[in-house]
This record gives sequence, C-alpha cells and structure tokens, in this order.
Amino acid sequence: MAPKRKRKPRATPVVDDDGNDDAPSTSTAPSSPRVGLEHLPVAVLELILRRLDHDSLFTCAFVCKAWRDTLTRDLAGVTPEVWRTRLTEFVDANSDALCALDKDAARKPGSFGNPMSAEEWNSHERRKVRAHYAPLLAARTMCAPPTTGEELHFMHVHSGLAPSTGNTGPVGGFERSGQTAAGDAESASPGAGPAGGASATSPEDAYAAMNPLELYKKLYEESCYDCREMKRRDDVTRNATWRSTAGSLQVRLCKSCSEQYAYKPRGRMRLVTFTRCKDDWCLRPKDLEGLRYGLDTNPENASWAPMKLYRRVDVLERALARWKTRAGLEAELKRRALR
Repeated sequence: MAPKRKRKPRATPVVDDDGNDDAPSTSTAPSSPRVGLEHLPVAVLELILRRLDHDSLFTCAFVCKAWRDTLTRDLAGVTPEVWRTRLTEFVDANSDALCALDKDAARKPGSFGNPMSAEEWNSHERRKVRAHYAPLLAARTMCAPPTTGEELHFMHVHSGLAPSTGNTGPVGGFERSGQTAAGDAESASPGAGPAGGASATSPEDAYAAMNPLELYKKLYEESCYDCREMKRRDDVTRNATWRSTAGSLQVRLCKSCSEQYAYKPRGRMRLVTFTRCKDDWCLRPKDLEGLRYGLDTNPENASWAPMKLYRRVDVLERALARWKTRAGLEAELKRRALR
C-alpha cells in the first residue's frame, strides 16, 4: 500500500485594492509578537502588581531576569508605588502601636498640655521603643505624606522631618530638618542621639533614606509573617514570644499566631497545616510532594509530632491542578460531606 501524501497548505485568497480575490497565496500572516511583563503600559503594569500579595510578588521575581528587574528597579515610578502599597499593610497592622507612639510624642518636653520631664523622655526604655518602631514611622510617612497641621506636628516630633522647599526628598516630598522645634537644646547637645528626635545619627535618618523596597524588607524581617505586627521580644504584656519554623520554609511567627493553627483558620492566615490541606482542599499526601513546608511545635501538645505548615498560595495551586476549577473542588467537598 502506497504511503499517503502530505497535503499542501490550503491557499488563502489575497484581496487586492479592487476587491478581486483571484490571486491565491500560500503565505501566512505574521504572528503577533509576544508581550512580556516589562513591555506592558505603565498604567496596566501598576494595576496588576498592586493587586499581588507578598508571596506572589516574590514568586514573579524568580520567573526571569526581566521580571526581577521590573519588580526591583524603578520603572517609570511604578515599582516604588507597588512597594508603598505593601507598606500600608504593616502600617494598618500596627495602628495600635503607632497610636501609642503619637500619644507619647504629644507629651514630649516643651509641648503644650501635660509634658513629661526630660529624664522620663530620655529614659532607656522610651529610646528603645522609638528605635524599634523607627522603620514603621518611616513607612507611615512614605505611604501617606502628612498634609494637616496635626500630622505635620507628629512627624516633626517623631523624626524631625519637615516639608522640603526644593525637589522631592527621600520621603515623598519631605526632607530632614536640622532641629525640632521642641528639642533644639537636646539635638544640639553631642550626646542627644535618638532621644533628641532629629540628630544626624538617629535611627529615623537611615530608614527615611531607604527606597520602599528596602524598607519593606526591613519591616518584613522584624514582623510576624501572618499578622505583620512588630512585636519586641521583651514585650511580655502582648505575648510576643517569637517562633521561627524549621524545615525548608523558615518564617517568623508570633506565639499568638502560631497557636491559632490548632483551630479553624482565619482569613489573614497565610499558612495551611497538613490536616487542613486534606480537609479543606481535598489533597492527598502525594499531591503535596515537592512543596516547601515549615515545622513548628504542635500547639495542642508539644510531645506530639510537629505540625507541617505550607504556604496557602502553593496549596491553592496544587488544589487547582487536581480539581481543575474551584467548582470542582466545591463539588468534591459537598460529596464528602454527604457521604
């Protein structure tokens, strides 16, 4: 039996200017060029990146060099805006701490009302607290530069920032002032340091000069992976004992967030236990092979086997790979509940 002949490509008619299509042609139309993330318009790129969370942003940075440069370099002002959006998460999560700092700064020596003494303001504990929350104060100023008189007053008291008269400064239009209005004598003394509020060696100077990405990394290292609160190790009143997971996924969790994994997960929790992977996502042990996970002490009983913690974005990806759509996952959950 003779082998079959390969068919020639079908001729596509070419219409000339007069509307005649008598001249056939086998040429194919050129395919449209591929458009990468770095070639998108600035407005579209900013719209996409500002909707990604922490895990998704850093996952995109590992795709290729072009995507990494898009997220780390200043691309027509888009990249700083993306990381400023992420900084607002830390500012919102630590609103109670910022409110306490504002109330404490309102009683600085030389202010109106009921000011505290210079010895109390320059105490070791207060200086330690202000130094710990210095990156958070810089993040609040970077996210939303103050406009009202009250906001300008608190920013002036905290970090000695004043509105710039020239070009945009390192913190969204604000530059470092030489002395604070309430603490000229303290900042002029050589031993003022962080207590003076505007010394050249104060902690706020270094954080105010950072770009949004570097400041975001600093806050990420000093905060909880789940609740994003900056808790000091010696803050016993807020139950702020830090726990670092072991295994291939090493994250930093506060004690309160770590204990919550023994109960029903909440919306802000970014990790998923192995039990929840089976119950809520209908995944088998072999479906989770290859994923990075952290090991933490079981909150129910420390003598039990340590619990495995997976990233929620990784678990969601494996669940969609198995059940194809969210509707398929919901149908499987309903079938297991009825059997």
